[in-house]
Amino acid sequence: MQRLIPPILFVLTLAQAQQTTPPAQPAAPQNVTFTLTQDLVKRSADSSGKVTETIIAAPRTVLPGDILREEVTLRNVSGRRLGQLNVTVPVPRGTEFSVLTTPAGERWKVTYSTDSGKTFSAQPRRTVTATENGRQVTREVPIPTSSYTTVRWTVTSLSPDETLKFSFRVKVK
Repeated sequence: MQRLIPPILFVLTLAQAQQTTPPAQPAAPQNVTFTLTQDLVKRSADSSGKVTETIIAAPRTVLPGDILREEVTLRNVSGRRLGQLNVTVPVPRGTEFSVLTTPAGERWKVTYSTDSGKTFSAQPRRTVTATENGRQVTREVPIPTSSYTTVRWTVTSLSPDETLKFSFRVKVK
């Protein structure tokens, strides 16, 4: 058995100008609360072949091949509407990205990074050079999802007291 991969803290940023508080002043109140959970997803099939999923909250151990759900819950506690925010969640060490379970929506878009959050793209690509019919051909090809290192949701706005949940799944290596 393998110890559970601890969830890595994610970055929540307001795209609006952020102020830094000098050390002599108390910290500004937080506008958004967030909770990151990591749950085990167990799939089973009954005699008719119907597949059901069971979610096991915060498992103590996981095994290679297990599927985990990384889920972040955001809540606007500011009492006012907030503008654009980025919710950035790294893929935990010892796992690989499997599938996005909260796709892009009307109020948010999803982008991915393959370089630990330095750059993001809706469909990360890389340039490859191959020989075809005796000629060198360079083209861009999609990067496999198993190479994703970070997932980012960019939310256009968050109403007062609104709660949003975003999640993706990873496979334990």
